[in-house]
Amino acid sequence: MKSITHPPHRVPAIACAVLALGTFAGTALAQTATTVNPYAGSVVVKKFYDANANGVRDTGEPFLTGWPMTLTLPGGATSTKNSTATWSGLTGGSGYSVLEATPLQSNWVQTAPRVGGVPVNPKNVTVVPCKTVTVYFGNYCKKGSGGHTLGYWSNKNGQDRMNDGGELATELGLLASLNLVGATGAAFDPLNYDAFRAWLLGGNSVNMAYMLSVQLAAMTLNVETGFVDGDAYFLPCKCTLNELMDDANASLGLYPNTPSGHAQRDEQATLKNWLDQLNNGASIVPATPCTRTFY
Repeated sequence: MKSITHPPHRVPAIACAVLALGTFAGTALAQTATTVNPYAGSVVVKKFYDANANGVRDTGEPFLTGWPMTLTLPGGATSTKNSTATWSGLTGGSGYSVLEATPLQSNWVQTAPRVGGVPVNPKNVTVVPCKTVTVYFGNYCKKGSGGHTLGYWSNKNGQDRMNDGGELATELGLLASLNLVGATGAAFDPLNYDAFRAWLLGGNSVNMAYMLSVQLAAMTLNVETGFVDGDAYFLPCKCTLNELMDDANASLGLYPNTPSGHAQRDEQATLKNWLDQLNNGASIVPATPCTRTFY
């Protein structure tokens, strides 16, 4: 007898299912399935503060609230929600896009999402059936460092600020803990304000380590007195201000005399220039987000 070959069964589209499995007193409960639109997917948009401006949400970087996000559907319809937003029940496929609003404040800079290494806004999205697609938008803001110059720390206002606790011992001790040097590369530990002031005003780049020292001293006082936040991020060095000061101090400890021709002179000049810029109020990325408002 000739055998009959049956055609294979056509498998219907698999619906998204939610399985709930629990236990009670060690006994498995029955599984239940809830069938929903087999083509439905979701888009989630999350907004974070990119404190180091690298385009990636790193550990500790906070999510931002109150930032409008708009989803545009393939047909052109739009839906706007704030910050961490979820759109569900979307038909699978391409043609979707997500747009972040632009703050009225011009000091905000977008870093994510990126396409080809470049931030894009809006971001095109493909909805995947039964899946959630998450899009991360990142931004940082810029503001002046708040630094005060060598001139400030060498005048009466700077002296009064150093003496705001009624004594100078704390500030002078902090400066003495650094690897500060003078014109010849000899260690400098200020014993009083007059000695500090004379050393500060005498700074020159014949020995680049001396000029780096005076800029490091000014920034150290700026941070100690609260003018500058050491946790802020400085884009040129791709580091925090605390890290920049640590690098400068380490360089001074290793190379206290860097005249013309010294192998480390150019590196110390770069560190000096960065600190000089920050002491003069250069833009930084604050550790905490700035104000943002929208239409």
